[in-house]
Order: sequence, then C-alpha cells, then structure tokens
Amino acid sequence: MIMTSMRVFPGLFVGRREVIQAVEVPPEQAQAAGSAFICGACEEVVLTGRESSDLRDVVVKCRCGEFNQL
Repeated sequence: MIMTSMRVFPGLFVGRREVIQAVEVPPEQAQAAGSAFICGACEEVVLTGRESSDLRDVVVKCRCGEFNQL
C-alpha cells in the first residue's frame, strides 16, 4: 500500500474546489486499497483507492477539522 501525506491549509482558501468530508476508514480496508491518503495534521487515513489526478480539484476535510489537498 502506498501512503501519501496530504497538505493542510486554511479553510478560507477552499475556493471553487469540491469539499469531501472524510469518514473513518477501517485498517483492513486501508490495507486492501492500492493507495491511501493521510491527513497532514493528525495522520489518519482520510481517503483510499483514488488516483492522484482525480484529486487535483478536491479538498478533503478530515474528522479532526483540517482541510487537506494534494
């Protein structure tokens, strides 16, 4: 599994990007996914199984409250 840390940034700069709310990812699901993206602040898995190119215009809001982007 490839783990990629996302960049944290202030919510004021979301702009026109789509915001996705992260949900809890069970460890076994994260292990089975080919790739996993982790929050830059709390290092929890926030997204699994997506291509990096699909996430260019997406912001992921972690359960800890931080906004993440690639």
